[in-house]
Amino acid sequence: MNKFLFLILLILLSLSLNAQSFYGGLTIGTTFSQVDGDDHGGFHKISPLGGVYVRNTYNSNWGSSLGIEYKQKGSKAVKKNSYGYIINYYAIRLDYVELPFLINYKLEKIKIPKLIDYDFKTDFWIDFGFSAAYLIKGTDDFGHGPVLPTGSREFKKYEIANHLGLNYYLNDHWILYARFSYTFPLLPIRKHPGGQVYWINRGQYNHNLSFAIKYEF
Repeated sequence: MNKFLFLILLILLSLSLNAQSFYGGLTIGTTFSQVDGDDHGGFHKISPLGGVYVRNTYNSNWGSSLGIEYKQKGSKAVKKNSYGYIINYYAIRLDYVELPFLINYKLEKIKIPKLIDYDFKTDFWIDFGFSAAYLIKGTDDFGHGPVLPTGSREFKKYEIANHLGLNYYLNDHWILYARFSYTFPLLPIRKHPGGQVYWINRGQYNHNLSFAIKYEF
């Protein structure tokens, strides 16, 4: 956790260099998640998302932001028989404190000759970057309650993820937000059950879609 605090200070220092304007905001929303490599596909786990962030601008089109978020990730698979009774249940729950560091680019128009020439009436920003996350607690649930995995099945305490997001400004304060994130390919959240490695597929990976509303001061 001390490494996390140092990372926060380091990024905040970098944000202050050459910045024109600073903004702060709150984020609240929902994350739809799955874990690639657990043999259960689909974004079936729905979890809360909340956090705060600071954002700065370098000019009219470029900026950056740093957030600190509580983000629950994992997966969920429920199989029922024809009578509606659960016959198979599995879930992964991962509680993270996540620090997304994102570069922001303001998209003013989309133009494809002879096809599209559209000017955005309100601010529309694209985010891209990475995050460092600290795992507070990670459990498996096979239908008899959550258990802490041990040995080679333990989840790693840290995660690095890639992010791509969209911000649509309703006005100066309210923002609709969507973000895709995926664990960095070479750093899985844990190994495959048998320890297999298939080129860059080295284990299990978080795969998330988040939808939120932001309030910016």
